[in-house]
Order: sequence, then structure tokens, then C-alpha cells
Amino acid sequence: MPQPPQPCYPWPAMLASRLKSLLFLPIVCGCSRDLPPQAPPAPHAREADDLRQRAAAVSLRFENGHIEWQNPAAGSDRLSVAAVFADVDRRDLGLLGTLVGQPASPASQLPIDTCVRQSEANRPLGAASATRPHSWMQLLDVGNLELRAGAKREPLRVQLVPPVIESARGVRYDLAIDQARTWLQAGSLTLQGTGGDGAAAFAAAVTVPRPVRVSHIGQVAVRQGVVQGVGRGEPLLLRWGSIDGTAELELLVGSDEPGTLSWLRCNLRDDGEFVVPAALTEQLPERTPQRPWLVVLLRRVRSEVPGFAGKSLWLELTDSVRLL
Repeated sequence: MPQPPQPCYPWPAMLASRLKSLLFLPIVCGCSRDLPPQAPPAPHAREADDLRQRAAAVSLRFENGHIEWQNPAAGSDRLSVAAVFADVDRRDLGLLGTLVGQPASPASQLPIDTCVRQSEANRPLGAASATRPHSWMQLLDVGNLELRAGAKREPLRVQLVPPVIESARGVRYDLAIDQARTWLQAGSLTLQGTGGDGAAAFAAAVTVPRPVRVSHIGQVAVRQGVVQGVGRGEPLLLRWGSIDGTAELELLVGSDEPGTLSWLRCNLRDDGEFVVPAALTEQLPERTPQRPWLVVLLRRVRSEVPGFAGKSLWLELTDSVRLL
């Protein structure tokens, strides 16, 4: 350690001892010397701090009809909620969304009425990502959360997130309600939080768009979520009954088959009809009685969560059809 400055002239021993305690009083002395300037923070440390922010990812999803094909006991008309709140690197916001099942690249990023191929549909809740995070991700406990619609109230469950993404630790909130169609009738859904981990209490509301329902595939009417009689080599004509100009509209067509590009994701104009060209559907896996194609039509609206960046609350209304 550096030696303290020497006094300019002899001091009595007792007075020198007293002066040692006056650490914050300046002493004017002809032989005094300046302290070295404090070094500025390292550039990479400042950049890392600048990239961090408080963010949220909240997914509300209403699934019309039975959740699992040929399994009525699995529930129907399910409203599911998943939410995480985080201190996170801005470059990892997409990874934060995967913890609540939000697609990393929603179809709204595509030109209207166009489709792309991909290897998966919506990531399952809590599924691991092949992308490593840029930095640690701290998931926050923001107190008690409650979903509200009119006079209805339902608390969310809080649980530790399994270590599915490296460097992500903390809690996630979940809720699932079957026979939940009446929750949509209030016209809006609100997520109410009491606050915690430095986050203030908040209320995040989202307006419910018109329900979506696939009416025909080709010339065949949909009956109980199933369609038969549409040839493989034909263009896939899709029609839906209700039109809503306030929401995104997305189409997913494909089947779960690991290791293949087995899905089409399309960004649609909400005008009641869309045709998927045969040249695209021919690239999908073969349909079989055991593995039919799944056709999912999805309306999505987004809203803000006060105190967190961006429109991080997504409400999705979906209708699914099995194409045998």
C-alpha cells in the first residue's frame, strides 16, 4: 500500500495522533501531493450495464375446442396463462419469450399473405432453446398475480423455472382454466400484480378480439375439429367465419415430426379466405391416420405491462383442425 504523505514539519506526538482520525479534512501543506485520479469503469462493463433492462413476457392463450385430439378428457376451451418478469440483456428478449411459449419469429414479421417453412410450431412452454444467452437472466418475483375478467378472479401459481435455458434462474407464473369461454365475454382480460423485487404494483389489460373459427378447408366443412377428403396434391383453401381488423392473423399447417422442416407459418390478411399453394404443402410430411396435419388459425393482440419494456403481453385466440 502507498505510504501516507509525510508532514511538512515535526508535529507533537499527541497532536499527530489526533490528526490521524480527521481523514476527510483537507490539510494545506507546501509539500502535499495530489491523489491519483480514479480510473473510469472499463468500457465493456459500461456497455453490459447499458444493454440490461427490465422486461416481461406474458402469454394468454385461448384454445377453442378439445385440447388433445381424440381425448375429450383433456379439457376443452382452455385459457392458459404463463408469465415471466426479468432483469435481462436486451439481446436475450427472444429467449425470454420462449419461457412462456411465444415464438421467436412470429408470422407478423412476414409480408402479408406469405408463408415460410420452419422446423417447429410454437415452442412448448419452458422448452429449451438452441441459442445460448448473451448474459445471465434473473427472473423476478413480482408478488401475487391474478387474472381478472369482469367479476371473475383467478390467482396464478408461482413456481421455480427449471434450468432449461443456461443462466436463467427465478420464477414463472402459470394458470390454466378449462371451459373458459365466458372469460372472453367481458371484452378484456387484466393481469393484476401486487409488485415485488423492485417492481411496483401494476395492472396490464388487453382487449379481446373476435373469436376465430375455421369453417371450411377446401370445399369440406369442419365438423368437431376434423376434416376428411382433401387431397394431398391440391392447394389448401382455408375459410373462416369471423373477421377482425384489430389483430394479427397467423396460420400454422404441419405436423410434429422431429428432425424435419414440418411446419408452414403464414401471415394472413384477415379477409375470410386464404389459399396455401400445393407447392408448399407438398413439402410437408405425409398425412397418416396416426399423424394427420394440424391446421391452426390464430388471432393475436399485444399490450403493454406497466413498468416493463415493449408490448410484452400477448393474447392469442386459436382454432385447430385435424386434416385426415
